[in-house]
Amino acid sequence: MKKIFNYTILILFAFLASCSSSDDGSTIDNGNGDGNENPNPNPASQSYWPFALGNQWNLVNPDNSEDIFNYHIYKTINYDGKNYFQFEPIGSIQEVELTDGFREENGIFKALHGATSNMGVNTTAGIITYINTKLNVGETWTDEVILEISGAASGHIKHTNQGKILDKVASVTINGKTYQDVIKTELRKTVFNSITGNSFEIIYENWLAKGVGIIYEKNIYPGNDIEEYGLINHVLN
Repeated sequence: MKKIFNYTILILFAFLASCSSSDDGSTIDNGNGDGNENPNPNPASQSYWPFALGNQWNLVNPDNSEDIFNYHIYKTINYDGKNYFQFEPIGSIQEVELTDGFREENGIFKALHGATSNMGVNTTAGIITYINTKLNVGETWTDEVILEISGAASGHIKHTNQGKILDKVASVTINGKTYQDVIKTELRKTVFNSITGNSFEIIYENWLAKGVGIIYEKNIYPGNDIEEYGLINHVLN
């Protein structure tokens, strides 16, 4: 099963919960625009990962056909005048309010780490680049964001993203289906907690097909724990 949520819990106990009450001024919004009453500025046919409400990508573990993972965009959150799309959490037993989100700006994908308040510990919000499709093969990008911690604890969480374009190919076949115009990216994310002095790294490899979205992913977690998923079907609105 997909382990990213185990590391979300790890970050939660590092005072960076993605599910909490938020006081950052963000508002839930079910629109598909840019937050300024404009339509989606990234047409699906031109995007390597089209974001719109209701879009869904269903992926399967190549070693276990019963292990299915879904990326389902179910709502948006508005932060600093811009809409960020939110993937529906899985494995949750209760209704949660997400403060994180994702958006595309002309081929550059941004992640919002929303402000949180949990057990008397508050964290500030921040934005970081996680995919840059505008670069050539072999080119890299680096971005970082520091989220300040206050309240019952004092310190910060530092996210550092180091990305690279691994390849750009005309076509790739995944689970018997061929996808055109594919870009392969790698992201090395390091998360450092100044309170505990601990850090960990996760390596994400994503293959994105233009006009489709994610078709393959390989994630390497601490302890060299590896998982892979390939697209079986998707729905775009």
